[in-house]
Amino acid sequence: MARFSRRRAGAVVAIGVTLLLITGCAGADPHSSASKDPTMSLEQSHQNVMDIFAAVKSVVGEDGWDSGTASGWFSCSSSGGKSAQFNLTSIRKRPLPLQPEEITSRVAEALHTKVGLLGLRVQHDATLTPRRTVIGYPNGYNGGTAADGFGFEFQSGTDFASIIVYGHCVPGAPPKFGTPLNPRPTDLP
Repeated sequence: MARFSRRRAGAVVAIGVTLLLITGCAGADPHSSASKDPTMSLEQSHQNVMDIFAAVKSVVGEDGWDSGTASGWFSCSSSGGKSAQFNLTSIRKRPLPLQPEEITSRVAEALHTKVGLLGLRVQHDATLTPRRTVIGYPNGYNGGTAADGFGFEFQSGTDFASIIVYGHCVPGAPPKFGTPLNPRPTDLP
């Protein structure tokens, strides 16, 4: 009986490893280890995330994001050295100036021209109610992140838009809470 249980456990582990190899890291936890982008500084990684958010707001609208925005720094070292990643999530629950398909297409264009993100393709997620028009980077919507942890998703729907940005994992310790790169909520303008 014990031998049968060990065989079954071994088969379950083998199936799990095979599924992981087939699916890659598309559903990876944004706080898990990532390789560092040694070409960027903490400031540049932070600014990149903020530039992406600004590009989205330039299309969707500046208002309505404040109450649904959260951001922060996380450790992302994969080799024992200090590394940090800035992440931002925001939701806007207000009427959109255009239909979701048009908004998402324009967001993709703004991200291309203002930030340099190439290859964004408009997709649809019918698993959400109501259905959402979406884009994602680097591998499309729900396509995971790049080797350095960078990734982006945008959704639009009826009276709704949201953004998730996982910044580049860069060398350096996460900035201390209360500093200009990591302000306390009461320190914000």
